Amino acid sequence: MSERIPIVPEGLAASPAFSPGVRVGEFLFVSGQIAQGADGQLVGEGDCAAQTRQVMARIRTIVEAAGASMQDVVKITTFLVNLDDYPDFSAVRSETFPASPPASSTVVVAALVRPEFLVEVEAVVHIPGN
Repeated sequence: MSERIPIVPEGLAASPAFSPGVRVGEFLFVSGQIAQGADGQLVGEGDCAAQTRQVMARIRTIVEAAGASMQDVVKITTFLVNLDDYPDFSAVRSETFPASPPASSTVVVAALVRPEFLVEVEAVVHIPGN
């Protein structure tokens, strides 16, 4: 059985309930990320594009802390509160993954953990050479 290694980068608010990322063998599983700044406060109130940029920045921080890059992301799952925000989310996803985008699923949900959050993204990363 592969060792599970929690990935908890500096600058991300840690939760006692879960790890931001967990590495198992050649794979990193990134927990759902929301638009929180380092201070735990919302970034981009009412603006799905701004929130998505913050979410992707948080994912990048976790991925890089595990020794990988965003090019190593193989799958993302996105949770949107409002389907009307999909074009804004999609544009930022394209900025984040301009070439060879990962597999992607998007689910519209009734709500996220706090009502001000519009988008949450989780990721699966393949870390080559390990």
